[in-house]
Amino acid sequence: MPISPSSPSVVLSAAVMSHPDRRACAQRVLDALALPGAALALDPDPDGPPSSLRSSQVAFSLAGAAESTHHLVLQDDVRLSDDFLESVRSAVESHPDAALALFVEWGSRTACLARWAVFAGAGAVPVINPYMPTLGMVLPRELAVEMGAFMQGADGRSDDRAALAFLRGRGIRTLATVPNLVEHRELASLKGNGEHGARHAVCFAREGARFGAEVLEVPPLLPFLRWNTGTAVAVDPADDVPESHRPLLEVLVEWGATEPELRREFREGGFPGAVGEIAADGASAGEGADPLFDTWLTAVACGAVQERHWPGTVAWLRDRWDEPWVVRALGTFAPGALRLFADTERLVARAEESAPAVLAAMEYGTRFEGVGPPARPAGKPVVPHGPRP
Repeated sequence: MPISPSSPSVVLSAAVMSHPDRRACAQRVLDALALPGAALALDPDPDGPPSSLRSSQVAFSLAGAAESTHHLVLQDDVRLSDDFLESVRSAVESHPDAALALFVEWGSRTACLARWAVFAGAGAVPVINPYMPTLGMVLPRELAVEMGAFMQGADGRSDDRAALAFLRGRGIRTLATVPNLVEHRELASLKGNGEHGARHAVCFAREGARFGAEVLEVPPLLPFLRWNTGTAVAVDPADDVPESHRPLLEVLVEWGATEPELRREFREGGFPGAVGEIAADGASAGEGADPLFDTWLTAVACGAVQERHWPGTVAWLRDRWDEPWVVRALGTFAPGALRLFADTERLVARAEESAPAVLAAMEYGTRFEGVGPPARPAGKPVVPHGPRP
C-alpha cells in the first residue's frame, strides 16, 4: 500500500460496510475512496433483522489482513470530502492513539462542541454522545481487529453503541474531527432508525481539511435542544441522564434574563422569520414546548457559554463571515434542532438566511453569564490554528 510522502507514519487500510442489496452504493464509496486494498464488508446474514453490527464486525475484522497502521471504516451512505485520504492522515497524525469519528450529526450533543471548536479554532472534540459516530471512523489497526471480535458477540442492532462500549471499556480516547470529513446521504438506515429524521454533518469540509492537535475543552454545561421533543435543556456532561437535565429557560433566568425579556427579544429579533414557520408533519413536541422558541433559547445559551469560556470569540464571528466553516456551522444549527418539526429541505435551503439569525441570538446571549470559570483570559480571542479552509 502506498505511503503518502506528507504522512510517512500513517498507512491506511479501509473497508466499506453495507448490505448486499446496497452493494452499488458501497461500491460508489469504495471507488471515491480510491485506496488500494480497500474492500467491501457485506452483511453476512442479509435476511436477518435490520442491524449494522454484522457488517461492522466484518469491516473491522478486515484490518487483520492489512499491513497498515490505522484502519478506516465507512458506511455505504456517505459522501467524502475532497482530498479525503490526506485529510484523514492529517487527523490521525495529530491523534494517533485515539478512535476518530469523521462525522458529527448536526443535532447531537457532540455537535454543540463541534460548533464551538469551529468558532474557537480546535481541530477535534471529545465524543459526548451516548454512542460513537460510526458513519466514518478510523482506529489504530490492532484496536480495529479487537473491535471486530467484540462486535461478533455484541447484542442489539446498533454498531455505534457497541463501538462506544468497546472503546470506553478499554479506556480509548474517543474524538471527532472538526470539521467533518464525511457527509451523510439520505438512504434507508442499516439499523432501522429512519424515524430520527435527516441526519447531516454539523460542518462538512467538502474541500478537505488539515488538523492541529488541540482538542476542545468540554464546558460544565451544554445548551441542548432535544430534537425528538423540541425542548431546550441544560445538560451536565458529567451527569448526562434525563433526570439531571434542566429547562434551559430556567437556567437563563438564573443567569440574569427574564422570561418576558427573552420572549420579546425572540419576537422582535427576526429569528422566527429567518428560520421559517414550523410545519410539524405529525411530529409531537413535548408538553408545553415551542420548538422554534426553544431553538432560539439554545442559541442564546450557546452564546452565553461560549463567551464565558472563550471570551471575545462570539463578537469575532462577524469578522470571519468569509470563512465557509463558520457559516456552515451556524447554518446547520436550526435544521439539526428542528428536523422533526419543520421542513428540513426548506431549512437547509435557507441556511444562509438562518445563520445570521443564529449568530444574532448568540450575540444576545453574551450579556448573560454562562456557567463555570473562563477557559481563556478575557479579551484574548483564540486565533484559530486548527483546521482552516
